[in-house]
Parts: sequence; C-alpha cells; structure tokens
Amino acid sequence: MIPFLLQTLTFATPVLLAALGAVFAERAGVVNIGLEGLLLVGALVAVLVSAATGQPYLGVLAAVVAAVAMAGIFAVFAIGLKRDQVIVGTTINFLALGATGVFYRALKISGEVRTLPVLFGDGSTAINAITLLGLFLIPVGQWLLYRTRLGVMVRSAGEKPEAVAAAGVFVNRLRTLTILVSGALCGMGGASLSIGIANTFTEEMTGGRGFIALAVIVFGRWNPLGVLSAALLFAAADVWQTRLQAQGTLHIPYPIFLALPYVLTLLALAIRGAKVKPPAHLGEPFEQG
Repeated sequence: MIPFLLQTLTFATPVLLAALGAVFAERAGVVNIGLEGLLLVGALVAVLVSAATGQPYLGVLAAVVAAVAMAGIFAVFAIGLKRDQVIVGTTINFLALGATGVFYRALKISGEVRTLPVLFGDGSTAINAITLLGLFLIPVGQWLLYRTRLGVMVRSAGEKPEAVAAAGVFVNRLRTLTILVSGALCGMGGASLSIGIANTFTEEMTGGRGFIALAVIVFGRWNPLGVLSAALLFAAADVWQTRLQAQGTLHIPYPIFLALPYVLTLLALAIRGAKVKPPAHLGEPFEQG
C-alpha cells in the first residue's frame, strides 16, 4: 500500500502543480487551456539545461522561466489585446507542441540528463523536492485564496470585476499576475515529469495532463484542497493501469489500460462537474474605465 501511495504522489505532481496555478487564474476570470503546452515547454527545457549543466535544480529554474515566458505570450494576447482566451490557449498548445518537437530534434540532448535527487523511496516510488513542494503549496494556496486580501481580490476579479476596479485595483494586472504564476507552476510541473519521473524527454510526453488539470480544477470546485484530491484520483488511476499492465494477468489490449485514467476522470467530472458553477466572469475580457 505504501509504495502505491508514494507512486501516486509522484505521478500526481505535474497535474497538481498545473491545476493549482490555474485555480488562481480561473478564480481571477482567466481560462487558459494552454496548460498542456506550458507543461511541455517546462519538460523540454528542464532536460536540456539539466543535461548541459549537470544541475537538475537549474533545469527546474530554467523550466519555470521558459513557461512563464510562454504564459506571458498568452497574457499579451488574451489580456492585453483581449483576444478569445480559448483560441489563444489552443494556439499556445500547438505552438509548444511544434516548437518542442523542432528544438528537441535540432538540439539533440548532449550529456547525461541529471535527474532530481531522491529524498526518500526509490525507483517509481521515489519522492523528490518538487513533489514535497507541490504538497506544501496546497495549504499555502488555500490560505492565500481564502484568508488574505490578495485572495479576496483574486476571487472578486472573477466574480465581480467591476467591484474590484471600483476599489482601485487594476483587474487586468491582477489577472496577468495569476497567469504568470500559473506559468511558473506549469514549468515546475513539466520539470517534475521529465527529470523527476521519466528521466528523459519525448515528444508529446505530457500525454494530456494539461487537459486533465483543467478537469481537475472543475472536479475540485476551484479550490486548492479539492484540486489535491482530484489530482490524486487521476494519479491513482494512472498508477493502477501501469501496474495492471506490468502484471500481465489481464489479457486486455494496452490502449484500454492507457485510457483508464482518462475515462475515470471524465466519469468523475460528469458526475460532479454538473453540480458546480465556475466563476461568473470566467473567460470574459474586462475593460477598466
């Protein structure tokens, strides 16, 4: 049971970090479906820098910077130019998918990819610093969102942006800040996937985790603690299907195993998602007078 729990925590980390950052952005009224692309950029940059410098934590830092830069592009178009947020997010996904593929083939990773040091456990149950940081950020995020003035402003920006503007707060600046924070956490999540779990980079290695993170947000009711439970649910299903494949006792085509976590997530979303309401002004641009 303990190895299963440790592996679940490890597998949950990329989705957890991406979803946690997006909670703040969506609470502020911004929907960014480009999480998949941000995770992918973070994953590639972490591997490249780790291999080039031999410093995995430097790879994590570089992944954060790269993902924040990509999130900044999203902010320019979605917030600054007030373009449709879904279209911009989709473009970010395609841009990241194409760019990471091109750079991965062109640069050809040289040197040994240095992975994140293991704090305890080993193999697939190894726990590293990013996983512990992700768990630590959940209560921090909960406190920020519900116990601080900043959290009140973030939540109000998604529910009643006019009231926030009337209080003298620049709504679009606040929304941009949440987008950049989301980018930073996605970069960290991508690094945890490539140099924390897979120990390498492959094209499209995120495997839809950015989209799962969007579902996790809804399932978790735009709440950090809820996001944690939903991310663990997805990760547990992922670990389960991996172990079932390894055992080989069930003679079922492997694509069915691979689809299992996504099917369970969709079922959970269908059951619980219908009962929750998103922030009132989610995805709507705001013009501050």
